[in-house]
Order: sequence, then structure tokens, then C-alpha cells
Amino acid sequence: MKDLTSTSFGYIIAFLLPGLLGLYALSYWSDGVRQLLQPALKADATVGPSLILLLIALGVGLVISGLRFFAFERILCNEHRFPGDMFAKLVENDKLTSFRAVVDEHYRYHQFYGGCAISTAILYAGWLVHWNSFGCRMIWLTLAFLILEILLVSTARDAFIRYVQRGNVIVNG
Repeated sequence: MKDLTSTSFGYIIAFLLPGLLGLYALSYWSDGVRQLLQPALKADATVGPSLILLLIALGVGLVISGLRFFAFERILCNEHRFPGDMFAKLVENDKLTSFRAVVDEHYRYHQFYGGCAISTAILYAGWLVHWNSFGCRMIWLTLAFLILEILLVSTARDAFIRYVQRGNVIVNG
């Protein structure tokens, strides 16, 4: 049961949580998304709207994961890759179990931090579009966004690098 719980938690942090943040961020860009969120956010919400919201958030999370893949794995972390035959070597000496632990411990967190970095950028851009004044509050909001974005991007990059390094150690010894 521990493996199922660990895997489920990994998928929740990798796809669902960035998807919920992304869905909220999209509500600044679309009245339809904003209206979609209203029934699920009420105190007396039933299971139906909440379940639909979670499924839509999961879909948004998967799209954000695609954006994260290109932003991080193709651009920011391009020099950190697995060798081409790496996955074929996982069948030797029960290395797959150890590699799955590395995925759970590092790659899922990379997906979370990277997905949140993408979603937060969408949210900030939506705030900018709807913000009416450029005063002290906007300066603090921008500063907070920049600090959060730097933290998320650097943490996502670090988690991916550790994932690749530890995965290579498992496969190559």
C-alpha cells in the first residue's frame, strides 16, 4: 500500500496542484474559466462541481507539464540528460525499483516546482492585465513574484539535476 500512496502523492504534486494553480491563473484571462470555478469554490459545493474542477485541473496540469518540459528539460537543463541506452539498463539487477524511488524523490518535485513556476508566470501576467494602478502595491507584488519565481525555477532546476545525477549513479554504478 505504501507504493500506491507514494505514487498517488507524486501524481498529485506533479500534475494536480500545478493544474489547480494554472486553472486559477487562467481565470484572470477568461470569464468562462472564472465562471467555471465559482460553483466549486462555494462553501456548499457538491461533489459534482468539485470533481469536474479536479478533472479539468488535472488536464490543465498536464498541459502545464508539457510547457514545463520544454522550458526546463529542453532549455534550462539541456546539458543534463540521460544516455540513450539508460532505460534499457534498468532491467539489470533490479535497478528499476531504485530508479522509481529517484523519480518519486526528485522528478515529481521537479515537476511540481517547474509547473508552479509556469502557472505563477501566467497568474502574474493576468494580474498585470487586470491591475488598474501602478503604485507601491504593484511594486511589492512584482518583487514578491520575482522572488517566488526565482525560488521555483532554481528549485525545479536543482531537483531535475539531482534526478539525472542519481539516476545515472543507479544505472552506471
